[in-house]
Amino acid sequence: MTVRTALLLILTIAVWALAACNMTFGDCYPVGERTSGAGAGPGSEPRPVFTSSASGDFGADPQGGGERKIACNEWELEDEEERPSDSSETPTTYRPESPRDQCPGAGDVAGAGATFLSCSGACSSKCPKPGMAHFVWVDFDSSFFTFVTIVPDDGTDKGGGYQQAKTNLNFKQVSSAGTREWSCSITIKMPLRTAEMGKIDPLLAANLSEEITEEVAQLMDYNLPTGIFCDRFHRAVDAAFKFKYPRLGASATK
Repeated sequence: MTVRTALLLILTIAVWALAACNMTFGDCYPVGERTSGAGAGPGSEPRPVFTSSASGDFGADPQGGGERKIACNEWELEDEEERPSDSSETPTTYRPESPRDQCPGAGDVAGAGATFLSCSGACSSKCPKPGMAHFVWVDFDSSFFTFVTIVPDDGTDKGGGYQQAKTNLNFKQVSSAGTREWSCSITIKMPLRTAEMGKIDPLLAANLSEEITEEVAQLMDYNLPTGIFCDRFHRAVDAAFKFKYPRLGASATK
């Protein structure tokens, strides 16, 4: 074998090797645009970017989209599917935060006092349906009023003796602007016995006090400053006792 023949043989083998490296099988498509198998697009015929018989550089896209990912062999698609995606491309699940409760503590006063709840704006969802201008929820328990005897009943007259209870009643105003809380001290006095109602024991005195203070609290203006509110509350309770039970002889002071 001459030197020239050996060189021609080596050149031929090199050309065949290069062709084998660039060999493709079937048509080439952008990744994700096949109609069957991995990456198949829904329900259309194959749209080849170029075939294995096309001219031009290997991997060139005649459509002009030079940056599109081209797969000409099955194993390239398999590698693409199995390769883990970049964590930066993973969509983040959006979890909206629960809206802040703009009327906290509404209705949370069972057995504790009186609450005025504004039914406008953000607080309307916590108001009775149908909505109203405002809602007052009152619960003064009779146990708040512990009556003690100040003057014993000597039993000589139609009525006699007197007892009193000192307590602090809690109030709350809730609106979208915030929550305001305060308390009013009150002293309620009434006889131990009357001509019209007979004996007034501490339990009956406490029940009457609960009744009157709850009725008054329902009608108060909760937008008043604390001092003015308490002053008007005392006077309203005193007036309510005299109006509803005129022969009881009860009174209310600060």
